Amino acid sequence: MMCLLRWAGFCLLLACLPVASLMAQERILSYHSEIRITVDGSMDVVETIEVRAAGQQVRRGIYRDFPTDYRDRYGNRVRVGFSVVAATRDGQPEVWREESRGNGVRVYLGRANTVLPSGDYRYQIHYRTNRQLGFFEQHDELYWNVTGNGWGLAIDQASARVSLPQAVAARDLLMEGYTGVAGSRDTDFRSSLAEGQGSITSTVALPPGSGLTLVFSFPKGVVMEPTRAQQARWLLQDNIGLGLALLLVLGNGAWLMLAWHRYGRDPVPGPIFPHYEPPKGLSPASARYIWRMRYDSLGFTAALVNLAVKGHVRIEAAPHGLRGMIGKLVDKANAGYSVERLASEQPMAAGEQALLDVLFAKQQRVELKQDNHALLQTAMLAHARSLKRDYYGLYFKTNGVRLLPSLLGTGLFTALMATWGLVLPAYVFALVLVALLHLGFLFLMPAPSAKGRDLLDRLEGFRDFLNVAEKENLQLQHPPELTPELFEAFLPYAIALNVEQAWARRFTAVFEALEQRNGEPWAPSWHSGRFQAAGLGAFAASLGASFSQSISAASNPPGSSSGSGGGGSSG
Repeated sequence: MMCLLRWAGFCLLLACLPVASLMAQERILSYHSEIRITVDGSMDVVETIEVRAAGQQVRRGIYRDFPTDYRDRYGNRVRVGFSVVAATRDGQPEVWREESRGNGVRVYLGRANTVLPSGDYRYQIHYRTNRQLGFFEQHDELYWNVTGNGWGLAIDQASARVSLPQAVAARDLLMEGYTGVAGSRDTDFRSSLAEGQGSITSTVALPPGSGLTLVFSFPKGVVMEPTRAQQARWLLQDNIGLGLALLLVLGNGAWLMLAWHRYGRDPVPGPIFPHYEPPKGLSPASARYIWRMRYDSLGFTAALVNLAVKGHVRIEAAPHGLRGMIGKLVDKANAGYSVERLASEQPMAAGEQALLDVLFAKQQRVELKQDNHALLQTAMLAHARSLKRDYYGLYFKTNGVRLLPSLLGTGLFTALMATWGLVLPAYVFALVLVALLHLGFLFLMPAPSAKGRDLLDRLEGFRDFLNVAEKENLQLQHPPELTPELFEAFLPYAIALNVEQAWARRFTAVFEALEQRNGEPWAPSWHSGRFQAAGLGAFAASLGASFSQSISAASNPPGSSSGSGGGGSSG
């Protein structure tokens, strides 16, 4: 009999072991959240968490992770407000502390030096938060993760009740939800609606890492929607990099506008009247230098043509036909022109003298090909320096130095941002905008002086005369006679001022008459290429464009320009 009793007691003990184990297992017995939405859109939340502790995960208390940092659909940072009001354990005030996490805060409840005996405990966390509501065209809503998904304990039941700041009919409300791990679309819950509030409760136990999420929709107008000004303040407040980027762009823009207003505005032009000759003492290259307020290869071209007209050089074009084709095949680097030094007593401008001294320092004939790029670059540099010495500052200034303060300020500001780790994508984009701003203002900043403005007015009058159509020439008062000498004398100026074709077309009839009278076409002595009166415009264009392009190409070292991307040509 005693053995039978012992055997029965042993079986009863075995049967009770799973129950005892289940009773001792740590878990959250109940998780309820009471959410009160206020008129201004903030939320007052009281979470009641009943937990069974067994000295495993719950030893000194519990902690609650609360995410505060998000990214909106545009990638901007959104930081919601969060502040703990109070915490209790079993109705008594509980010690709590916050710790920053990667995307939010962790609230610890309990004392670090106090271990809890095994048992059931009831915790409450009272906190406030804002910027949790979504405002849409037809409705507003609260999309809220009630429990969070970071719990290492199973949750027997989770529930929440949401209350609005005013009475709203239940038929105008909607409560939806999801259960499970992050991203789950499970709907193991039941919900109910009453006037001005909605409730939701899970219908299955939630394993560790799972949670309950609610979506509570209500009519617009119940809660005040943030104004655009408030949204802008939040955007800048949350995205300090964006705010600093905006500050960088606005600061640079303000300085550049101030610099342009102070130094880059052109004096008011005076009245423009036709002038039948260039301003006294102004060479074609210097006219272009002042007119463009910078040096370029067309200024070099105008100087060479002017020297040719004066007899100091002779321009030789590449032969056409079979001979020219063979020459290009043999020497692809040949640009098609050469310049030969001649003796002449005609006076030269200072810049032209500097050009000749360098270009013909060692030889009497120079081919415009890339093999001579170093020589051509040196000659152009000497020419540019001479023009700058004579005219820069007196007639105009580029004022590029006025951009240095903003560039230096941007560099120092960026160094500080990098030190603080704030060089975010928005800031990099702002740096690109600042660079584009400086490039734009680099073209706006050059400005003539008062003396330069007066010279430019006279130069514009002379350009108008060069650009006049043949039939309009009759309307000018006492214009000079159109002769071959006048054509040659002013052709370098027409090239410098980009009107060489218009100037040449005015002489078509003049040269055709000369050809009929003399029985042969007139041709300039300083140019060896083909010349026909009917193609006078093409001849001028060749000098103005083709000759200039040859100079520009020849002055660049081999390999400095690419033929890929549609910029090259066959052969």
